Formats: sequence, structure tokens, C-alpha cells
Amino acid sequence: MKTTLLGLAVAMSSIGAAYAAPQTVGGVTWDPEYGLDFSSSSVQMHQIFEQDGTARGYGIISTMNGTAQDKFCAGCELTIVYGGYTPSTVTGNTTLYTGGFVNIFVNNGPSTINPADPLSMNDGNVGLGTLWLSLAGHEYEGATLRGTVNSTLPPNLSGLGQLDVVGGVAAAYFDTNAQVDGSDLSFSSSFTQPFPGTTNHVVGTGNFYGMTSPVPEPGTYMMMGAGLLTLAALRRRKQR
Repeated sequence: MKTTLLGLAVAMSSIGAAYAAPQTVGGVTWDPEYGLDFSSSSVQMHQIFEQDGTARGYGIISTMNGTAQDKFCAGCELTIVYGGYTPSTVTGNTTLYTGGFVNIFVNNGPSTINPADPLSMNDGNVGLGTLWLSLAGHEYEGATLRGTVNSTLPPNLSGLGQLDVVGGVAAAYFDTNAQVDGSDLSFSSSFTQPFPGTTNHVVGTGNFYGMTSPVPEPGTYMMMGAGLLTLAALRRRKQR
């Protein structure tokens, strides 16, 4: 009996260790033990306003859970492509947006992007590789994004919004419903630097943050199953 219980305890402790370990998906690694669980930032986010006021853009993730790109994505890069944010209500300089999507891609191939140079990034060299995480705007109190748009040219938008996981190879880790109104991730943005030679294009920063949910390895499921079977056997023996 003692030996059986000891084996069960070891199995369950191994499961706990698996949940606390750093997670790696598609070559991207993050540590759930980080203070915010999951936090990523881009210091080179581009935003473009279309003629109808819709906001879109792209960027590259430069830090994740406090570590630089060469640590969380050694030999690869994570780029962001977003769009479809449509203005619905304007009150003063505050605009409510609906719709919207954010797609994050992991590229393990050659890259022409210099993370320190926003001029090296364009529509043609972002969104390459594997779709790592696909997100859709989560509508809360009538908006997926609440932003402040200034009246200068080019206009710039700083705001807060929510996102739901809808796909990508890392989807299972981020589909947690742990943010505002049951959304999966929250984000903030601030765009202040005009892109040279344009009247509708600005550069700034973007941040994504939220919780992640570990996905046990097949071996972990086997240990869980063995533990449950052991408990069932012990219960039957006790009932006899």
C-alpha cells in the first residue's frame, strides 16, 4: 500500500513539474513562471489608416516574458499582421472600433528585417512562415478596441483592446478566457512617430499580455491515467 501511494505521489508531482516547465511551441519558448505569465512587446509596430478609417498594420515581437528575441525565438522571428479594425463611434478624440484580427507568424527561414530599424519592415517581409497564433477582436461594451486618435497628420492611435484565440499552432496554450469579459489576451498600443514620406502611417509600440494554459505531453496523460486507475483500485479494495 505504501509503495503504491508513493508511486502515485511521484507521478502526480511529475505532472505538477510538467505544468511549471517552460513551454516551447514552433521554436518559441516562454516561461509561465514569469510574473505576468505571458507578456510580449513590440517596439517596432506600424499602423496604417486606410481611406475609410480602418486601421491595419504589422510589426515584430522584440521581447517575450522579459527575454529578448535571441532567447525566446533562437534562429527565428515572430512577426505580427493585423487589420480590420473599423471605426464605429467617435466621441471627441475617443474612437470605438469593431472587428479586427491579429495574426502572429513564426519564421524559421531567412529574414530581411532589422528589429532596430522600422524602415526595414514592410508588407512583403512580415507574415512569413507558420501561423503561430491567430486572434480575433473580442467585443466588450460595444468595441473590440478603444482608442484615442489625435488630429495631426499622420493620425496616430493609442488604445486598449481584447482578443480571442481562433487558431494557430500555439492556440491550445492561449485559449484561457482569463482576460476582460472572458477574452484570451489583452493588448495596448501607442503610436507617435510618423513614417517618413507618409500621411497615414505611424510607428510605435504594442504589448500583448494574458495567461497561458499548459498542454501536458502524452507521457503526462499516461501518468495521470495510471494515477486515476490506482485510486480506483484502492477504493475497490477498501470497499471489500
